[in-house]
Amino acid sequence: MRRARIRPGSPHSAGVTAGALLLAAAAVAAVPASAATAAPLPTAPCGSRGVTAEDTELAARLNARLAKKLRGYMNGYRVSCARVVVAAVRARGLPREAAVIAITTAIVETGVRNIDREVDHDSLGVFQQRATWGSAAQRLNVAWATGAFLDKMLRKYPGGSWRSAKVGDVCQRVQVSKYPERYQPQAGDGQIIVSALWPAPGVTRAQVIARAKSWNPATAQRVPYSQTKTRGGYRTDGSGYASMALGLAKPGPITVDLAKNTYTRPIPMTQLLQGDLVIDPVGANTARMVVIFDRWADAARTSYWAYQQRAGYGTDHRVVRHGLESGTQFRAYRPVGIR
Repeated sequence: MRRARIRPGSPHSAGVTAGALLLAAAAVAAVPASAATAAPLPTAPCGSRGVTAEDTELAARLNARLAKKLRGYMNGYRVSCARVVVAAVRARGLPREAAVIAITTAIVETGVRNIDREVDHDSLGVFQQRATWGSAAQRLNVAWATGAFLDKMLRKYPGGSWRSAKVGDVCQRVQVSKYPERYQPQAGDGQIIVSALWPAPGVTRAQVIARAKSWNPATAQRVPYSQTKTRGGYRTDGSGYASMALGLAKPGPITVDLAKNTYTRPIPMTQLLQGDLVIDPVGANTARMVVIFDRWADAARTSYWAYQQRAGYGTDHRVVRHGLESGTQFRAYRPVGIR
C-alpha cells in the first residue's frame, strides 16, 4: 500500500507518494522543459459496466456534499469504482458500516481509483495492496480486492468487534499505513458516498405517513420551516421532511434530486397512492416544492390531502391541488422500494 499521500491537485493526483514525487522531480530536471509535465497515474476499469451517465450525474451531486479530500474531485470513474466496492460488501452480506470502512480506505489510498502501475514498491489497485495480497490481476479486480480487504478486517476483528471500533482505527489495522491519522478525517465523506450508493431499505406506505405525522402537522407543536436548520438530522424544509418520512439518508436529498430515478420514478397523477410524492423540481430553491400524497379529497379527484413542510408555516396537513391545474410544473412520483 502507499505510504505517503497528498491532497489531489487534479482529478488524477490522489495517492501519489512522496518518493514518487522526488523521483519525478529528478526526472523532470533531466528532460527539456517541454516534456516536464508529469503524466497522470494510469488506471484500470473498475467494473464491467464502465462509467455510466448515472455515475457522472451522481459525482456532480457528491462534489457539493463532500467536505474533505475528494470535494470537487469526484467524477464518474471514481463513482464507478466506489459502486463496485459497495456492491462487493453487500454481496458478502455485511452491513453498510463495512462499506464505509472500505470506501474511507480507498479515499486515502488512491482517491477511489484502480491504479494499475506499481508506483510505491509493488502496490496496485484501489486499496494499493502489496504483492503479498494476491496476483496483479486479482488486486486490479476491484471486487476481489474488496473481498480480500474484508477478509483481513474480519480476521483482525473477530466476532464483529470492528463494528464498535472507530472507522479510522479499522482502516489502519488492515492497511498498516505509515500515516494512520489520515483515515478518520475521511470517514464522514466515506459515509456520504456509501449512503448515495447503498439502496435504502424498502418502506411501507403506512410508515411514510406515520413519520410524516411525527412532526405534528397543522398543530401548535408543528416543526418550523427552515432551509438551514435540522430536526433529527433532517433539514426542516420540504425535501428534508419528505426524506425523513421516506427514511432516506440524512440530511436528505434536495427537491431536484428527489425527482431523479435514484429515489423515485414518475407516474401519472391518476395513479397516486398514499406515501407517493408530488414534486415541482423546477426553478430556484425558493420555488421548488415537494408534498407527500395522503388521500383524494373528493370522488372526482379534483384535490387531495397532503403532508408538507410549508414555508412561512411549518409542518402542515391540508387540501391542495398541486399537479392538477393546467400548465403546472408539479408531477407525481413513486418512491423507489415503497410497498
